[in-house]
Amino acid sequence: MPMRYYLVVLLLFAGLSLQAGVGGQLRQAGKLYANEQYGQALSAYEQALQKDPQNAKAAFGAGAAAYQLKDYQQAQQAFESVSHEKNQLGQDALFNLGNTLYRAGQQDPAIAAYRQAIIQDPQDKEAIHNLQLILQQKGKQQNQNDQNNQNQNKDSKNNDQQDQQNNQGQAPQQQENQQQEQPQQPQNQQNQLDKQAADRVMQLARDNEYKRPSQPGNSGQDETVEKDW
Repeated sequence: MPMRYYLVVLLLFAGLSLQAGVGGQLRQAGKLYANEQYGQALSAYEQALQKDPQNAKAAFGAGAAAYQLKDYQQAQQAFESVSHEKNQLGQDALFNLGNTLYRAGQQDPAIAAYRQAIIQDPQDKEAIHNLQLILQQKGKQQNQNDQNNQNQNKDSKNNDQQDQQNNQGQAPQQQENQQQEQPQQPQNQQNQLDKQAADRVMQLARDNEYKRPSQPGNSGQDETVEKDW
């Protein structure tokens, strides 16, 4: 998806009514951007913004440079600050904002940005193309998700039917085994209780008294663990 930068470059070199210091900074930034020196261009645009924080052209250029550096968060902030402009620069900022959000994996906000760009300029073929592309991708993803859910439901249903068949086949044998084990269960439990009681009696005889709970402060070291908030 192409970035729109040509307008800023033309405006910069046209020398429109800008303050001398900011204008020179913008012209330098434009040359750096044209030479694909995006990091230096971004620094130059940021310096221009320090002198004139409301300069939409400097913000737009900073967004374009940040986009080229794949710093989509900074690019998003820059384009959003320009997107409210009621002119061609604002419309281009909306288009670039859509690109930025798309690259950042935010499909729905990207769709909204493209739509706003098309509302401002219904003849914007690039925005229309990108919007159609992302909607097609989203539709394919939804169809794939629906297909996966159908396959999962089908597999789950087949597994349930298989489990039901297995349970029906094993039920008579399991019931027979349970019937055979039932008479032995009370006797086994009783034997275990008798053994535990005998062990306890032998232990009491050795200790000659019940052990008392340890008192607070008797242990040598506190082994409790606290969360590091």
